[in-house]
Amino acid sequence: MKRNFIKQCKVCGSKENICYHYGVCTCRACGAFFRRYLENENKYRYSECNYKCLQEQFSNANKDEKSETNLLDCKKCRLEKCFSVGMKRLDVGYVRQDICREAMEGQRSGIIKLSNPSIVDLSVEDQNQIDFIIPIIEAKKRIMHAFNDLDDIFLKGPILFEEIILSNFNIFRLVDTFSPNPRPIPLDELVSWQSSMENEELFSSRIQKCILVGRLLCFGIAKSLPVFEKLTLSDQVAQLRQAYYVFTSFTSSYLAWELGSETWTRKDCVMPALGIMQNSVFSHDDKMIKWSDYAFTKSVGYFKRAALTKIEFALLIAIIFTISNAKDLSSEGKELLLEESNKYTNILLRYNQRRLGLIEGAERLAECSRLITRSIENECALRLMFSHQFKQYSMGQLTINCQTFLKIF
Repeated sequence: MKRNFIKQCKVCGSKENICYHYGVCTCRACGAFFRRYLENENKYRYSECNYKCLQEQFSNANKDEKSETNLLDCKKCRLEKCFSVGMKRLDVGYVRQDICREAMEGQRSGIIKLSNPSIVDLSVEDQNQIDFIIPIIEAKKRIMHAFNDLDDIFLKGPILFEEIILSNFNIFRLVDTFSPNPRPIPLDELVSWQSSMENEELFSSRIQKCILVGRLLCFGIAKSLPVFEKLTLSDQVAQLRQAYYVFTSFTSSYLAWELGSETWTRKDCVMPALGIMQNSVFSHDDKMIKWSDYAFTKSVGYFKRAALTKIEFALLIAIIFTISNAKDLSSEGKELLLEESNKYTNILLRYNQRRLGLIEGAERLAECSRLITRSIENECALRLMFSHQFKQYSMGQLTINCQTFLKIF
């Protein structure tokens, strides 16, 4: 389609590298300048001119204007021009020139009006996919909150993903055995658990159940997706190994936000970050404290800002389980998963475009996708923390009794 965009920076007038930055068509340099201001707005204030840009430098014809050169040399004047043309903080700072809001709305002369569908409808198939996955995700949340209701006998059952797949055990069949409102951890059990941590004993029965339930849920969700049955056994194992840590991090951060907590917790009120901070063994270990804060606490802030809807959360879980970059995944498996991932991504895009608008829906998709990226970074931090923990601390007698669980990590 032919475009007649006027590709000129509205801050400095440059006609090179024009994109849509922070709500306005600008060059990359001005976009980067405004980004740096937003990142450091609490540190820096451009209170006075750093360059002689007074009116006497200009002709009487343009007393109220500032030259392009002055704008580049004076940060205060350049920032004022950024604000005057409408630059502002956005969830997505950069959008391609050819889909910018100004072009879509055709507000300025010389810019063609593009057709902008006012409504993006969800197809019947899209709605069926959403209706199918929502109950599964809601059941998953119930089980994760009440993980300690799992019978102790399961601790002697399959743990590794290949074993779980071959057993074909579906934890969703037991959803009614998990309380919808589990009680907080009893005080005596909490004291006993903290005491065991002080003695460098990490894998209590409670933690073993938490890990096992997470792995059983991982298989249960994957098995509910039609694409999983099309994968070979080796591809299924590779995909579950890839998805497990990201799924755990993503879901734990979401559940904490949903409960109104600032750090990881579930309905049992146990907070891993608090346990590490109050542990005399780890309290002086700067690396443990840093990784714990990054993984257990700061991650929740991202979900707090995003405030996902239940449908967004469910579709993002489906996307996590169909990401096609797992190690040892066959080329056929990658193609199958990529197609499925694109399907759920497009459903999420259409869902948000329908409720927010065409451009806003695309921006929201980018914001949602960043949560997955943050969860991948989060699981890397957790791996580093656990690796450091096992190398630096003996972990006591209980570790000896839990060698199978240690192999998982």
